[in-house]
Amino acid sequence: MIKHAYLFLVIALFFSCKGNGQTVDSVSINEELNPGNNFVFSGDYNDLLTLEMASRITGFDASKAKKMHTMKGMMGETLRYYWENGREEVKGKSASNRKTVSYPRSDLVQLKWVDGEADMESFLDFIDLEAHPELVEISSVGQRAYWNSEKQHLEVYYNGVSFTLQVDISNDGNLDKEKTIELAKLIITEQF
Repeated sequence: MIKHAYLFLVIALFFSCKGNGQTVDSVSINEELNPGNNFVFSGDYNDLLTLEMASRITGFDASKAKKMHTMKGMMGETLRYYWENGREEVKGKSASNRKTVSYPRSDLVQLKWVDGEADMESFLDFIDLEAHPELVEISSVGQRAYWNSEKQHLEVYYNGVSFTLQVDISNDGNLDKEKTIELAKLIITEQF
């Protein structure tokens, strides 16, 4: 008889939660903190950066772009769109013949080091602010973003996803930085 009483009590408690506004479905912490955010990174870098987006940021013709997707599925995966527009970088004069030396340079947009299961703590550990004083916080991008002035790229964290982004389309570092920040905002706005 006592067994039946316990069984009845368990069943009553189970059904008392049903229908009174309580849910039995689990909700992730990310959804609680960011209601309406349904983005889940699938692991495919193309979900974050499309050729259309890269072309829009650079102003370059998408049909002339080349795509390189190296180390796909591995930790060092990189998605790169690039254009051969005839840009050259001047390296200075050589000591032997005292002529200015210039090298051809591709214009590129690239995405790398995407972590779809990041949290703020792991993101900050990854970028390691103490070891990299060259990082400068960019407050207008995502939940956290840092510009690396040495490597000329942006580290971004937003809603459980972190990524590294670079736009290199000119010999003007300030313009490249502006375009990289603009692309990060575009990715967050359109893809999340």
